[in-house]
Amino acid sequence: MNPSTKRLLQELEVFGQKHDGYYNIPPDTGEFFYLLVKISKARNILEVGTSNGYSAIWLGAAAKQNKGKVTTIEIAEHKAKIASENFRRANLDETIRIIHGDALKEIPKLNGKFDFLFIDAVKEDYINYFRLAYPKLTRNSIIVADNAIMFEKYMRDYLNYVRNHKNLRSVLVPIGSGVEFSLKIS
Repeated sequence: MNPSTKRLLQELEVFGQKHDGYYNIPPDTGEFFYLLVKISKARNILEVGTSNGYSAIWLGAAAKQNKGKVTTIEIAEHKAKIASENFRRANLDETIRIIHGDALKEIPKLNGKFDFLFIDAVKEDYINYFRLAYPKLTRNSIIVADNAIMFEKYMRDYLNYVRNHKNLRSVLVPIGSGVEFSLKIS
């Protein structure tokens, strides 16, 4: 990752800490996602919940190296505008496409297949986001859901579902606020 992108990520970390309502993943989780995208060679990534674009920049930096793309969905217009500007600043505006809208309505409209899915939006809707995205996921796609420790009680339906799904292997990774890591095996 280039130094200017690293500086921007550090700036966004501080911004997220100082401004209520901008909940970014921790830096170690960002690094973990970056590595996952690189190792898996993921090229078509879907993110549900953009905020100020912090996590999408981690994903986009790795996707760009894989000659891939990120599609991210954000319901709040002001956050979508901030994120869009941050993608431009990171020189990732051609790698990351932001959709302003409700993910529950936007996911069904998406064309193509995804080999990486990151969910970090309304916790009680994780199961709904996942069910909408599942038919669009390729075999061996990676699914990561943030806050699986911190907000476990709000994510129970999702966690039970992915942990017991016959076509998924799933494990809790105790990084950041907890990441449920799943692999679509068929």
